[in-house]
Amino acid sequence: MTWYFSDFTRFKAEREGLEQLGIMTDWFVPLSWHFDCNLRLVLDAEIAAGGKSWPIYLQYPEFFPHTPPSVFPRGDQSRWSLHQYGRGGELCLEFGPDNWTPDLTGVQLIQSAYRLLESENLIVGEAGVVASRHRETLGQQFRSEYSRFLLTRGSQAALLAVPLKTIFSGTLVSTHHKEVVVHVLRTITQSDGATWADPEIPAQLADEYSEPSASIFRIEPETEIPPATNLVEFRAACEACGFNTDKRYVIILRGAEAHYFFTWEKDNSVYVISTIPVQPEQSRLDDAHAGLNDKKIALIGCGSLGSKLATMLARAGIGKWLLVDDDLLLPENFVRHDLDWRDAGTHKVQSVARRLQLINPAVETTVWRIRLGGQGSAASAETILKMLGECDLIFDATADPDLLNLISAVAAAKSKPVVWAEVFGGGIGGLIARFRPGLEPPPQYMRRAIENWFGEQDGRPVRVGRSYETGGDGVPPLIADDADVSVIAAHAARFAIDLLAREESIFPHSVYAIGMGMGSVFTEPFDTRPINVGPPPAEPVTQVLSAEETAAQVATILELIKARFDEVDAAAEDN
Repeated sequence: MTWYFSDFTRFKAEREGLEQLGIMTDWFVPLSWHFDCNLRLVLDAEIAAGGKSWPIYLQYPEFFPHTPPSVFPRGDQSRWSLHQYGRGGELCLEFGPDNWTPDLTGVQLIQSAYRLLESENLIVGEAGVVASRHRETLGQQFRSEYSRFLLTRGSQAALLAVPLKTIFSGTLVSTHHKEVVVHVLRTITQSDGATWADPEIPAQLADEYSEPSASIFRIEPETEIPPATNLVEFRAACEACGFNTDKRYVIILRGAEAHYFFTWEKDNSVYVISTIPVQPEQSRLDDAHAGLNDKKIALIGCGSLGSKLATMLARAGIGKWLLVDDDLLLPENFVRHDLDWRDAGTHKVQSVARRLQLINPAVETTVWRIRLGGQGSAASAETILKMLGECDLIFDATADPDLLNLISAVAAAKSKPVVWAEVFGGGIGGLIARFRPGLEPPPQYMRRAIENWFGEQDGRPVRVGRSYETGGDGVPPLIADDADVSVIAAHAARFAIDLLAREESIFPHSVYAIGMGMGSVFTEPFDTRPINVGPPPAEPVTQVLSAEETAAQVATILELIKARFDEVDAAAEDN
């Protein structure tokens, strides 16, 4: 029940207290009481402070007196105070949800509002500084700002380098959302044609969103910023500063300040675009991740598990990728896949590559729209296998045992580590495994040991062939939700980071069965079982040929090479 129905005494006391305040002071004028559309009690009033009258309204919440009333500007969407939640927003006063107690009243809120407005407006046109009760967050500052300019470290440095009284042109990327439009400065072009491009901005943004142009001009430090009253006055002031522009977007620089404007010819208006400033730089990754930028991962399978793994590792710093998959992203894949409707109908491998570059524009990706081990040209298969051998790590996200055998052959030939993972059906858990040359048995041996381990405990889990989304070759799709896949992907990502970033692993075992429910070998959620796969097999004894036998083999190779050259020469004569 609303507070004024359950506490008539407090209802009477609040109204009488504020009306008495109006009688006792010359700075507060209560006007009228009413209910808003949500039946909250509201008082319209005016506060005289700093030589002017401030129209306000005091709004009581439904759960008053356990939560505090709020003071808002009435009919004014401008910014009154540094202690305010955005333009036209609630004033941030001495009392708020963090320090409110039920014995406080609306009178004390009004008195606090008066002290704020009076202190910040000691003389008309000049502002004092009022100590803040708490720090307003960046998100709170921009809740009421529809159009925003996001300043990056790169664009901030580039703008600081713009000289006085020289018109530069720039291109913005404007991303439009339902509630907000955000602009970023992508390029700056000097009068001689030299262009700077922000490396922090993914190229895909310019391809997929609007890319308007802007005029950029630096004025003297003592020059006033052109007013945004209307377009005629704004352009006249710009001309007085030494430049003309017909661009819709204008960036005016003064000292370290950057002021952004949007001009609109149709109604002779100019809008100030609020700037999201560069925040203090703080490292979110440890030093061990620094070297991951030069590492290259081959990811086989860009389905649900592979897509999640890729985004995790890109955020961890992996800078180079070889992505292999032939499947299309379909709407039914969204139940688990890291992509969404924006990529429906595309090849997963290309859209995953795009996503990685949106996370980190410096990422390098090579994509192959093939099914490794499937039907296709032998030349393509040979090329991709060679490229796998050039990577620092091969990751198998297909849960296909036949494909793992093929990857194992590449890993053995090129001495490359392998990580693989799979999600079990029924939401009971999954498996992660790693192979390090010389430290673990080859992957096909490890898989055999894993299967034997599950068999010994009579706990073989439900599995499915490639791929997780479509089921592949008529196999029913895997029954597991997004959380199941995400957990296994996260554990597998940690395995990969550990392998690439650390000289000594923090994981004592190379295979873990990870439980998320009861079933198979798992007795409860989060039941994790290490699996011992044994040491690598002994190296086979290599037969040593005699000198005569070696010479015979060399002679045979030379004969084959000579025959090949003879064939080429004969073909050339025929042509």
